[in-house]
Amino acid sequence: MLTLVPTPIGNLSDITLRALQTISKADIILCEDTRVGKKLIELLIERALLELPEDMDTRLFIESKQFLSFHSHNQDDFIAQISPDMFQSNVVYLSDAGTPCISDPGAKLVSWAIAHNLAFDVLPGACALNVAFCGSGIESTPFIFVGFLPHKRLERQSKLLQLAHLHMGEAYSAICYESPHRILETLQDIALLLPHTHIIVQKELTKLHEQRYYGSAGEILSLLEGSIIRGEWVIVFDFAFDKTQKEQTLSYEEALMLDIPPKVKAKILSKMSGKSIKQCYEEMLK
Repeated sequence: MLTLVPTPIGNLSDITLRALQTISKADIILCEDTRVGKKLIELLIERALLELPEDMDTRLFIESKQFLSFHSHNQDDFIAQISPDMFQSNVVYLSDAGTPCISDPGAKLVSWAIAHNLAFDVLPGACALNVAFCGSGIESTPFIFVGFLPHKRLERQSKLLQLAHLHMGEAYSAICYESPHRILETLQDIALLLPHTHIIVQKELTKLHEQRYYGSAGEILSLLEGSIIRGEWVIVFDFAFDKTQKEQTLSYEEALMLDIPPKVKAKILSKMSGKSIKQCYEEMLK
């Protein structure tokens, strides 16, 4: 039997009773990082959340489980080497934090189980995606989950423009994850390309220093000035439906992505925005 088990994204108390029961009964535990998986179990025991059998201490409990690495870099090789016989034991897959398959490995393992007609279960639990959406204040609308935005700036800018021009026929939102190393660059891109879009930026969800910021990207950048940038971030875009999106006109963002000589592009952008040609040219070079 294979069971996918979500783990807390910051607050250990968010572990579920079913998750604790499943970990306790596991014979084999697949982890993105076995060190992280073992440390999580140690902390759950230390906080009296995971109850040990009477004849075991923490060390013996952990040694009674077989820990195997299963992550994005080895998953293809791992799956190629396993057999259905392995799942006659209780096999658990733990993500480092959050729900498996949501911007984490696990989907290929589930596909393999389906292809081999193997029983599996997916436990509900902590996920930054739904916590962030609920904290956005956006009424239930269609939303797009992007995962992590591209690392390279031009690819990221292209993705942002794509998200802003989806033909949903109604109000919609988009949700993406971002690392502390790129959050400021991403907000700068949003401020440049989507200056009027309302966004909700949330960091370190469920942790002691959890924080939420509401407004345009420019406004949020001002709020973050001088702040220590730590932890994982979630950005929620509120793309309110606007009939003018249906008009066959070229937006500033689309003009910015045109493959034309920079000086010509700067002149076009200047006319569209009211900014100076020099300012538009400098923005393109950032």
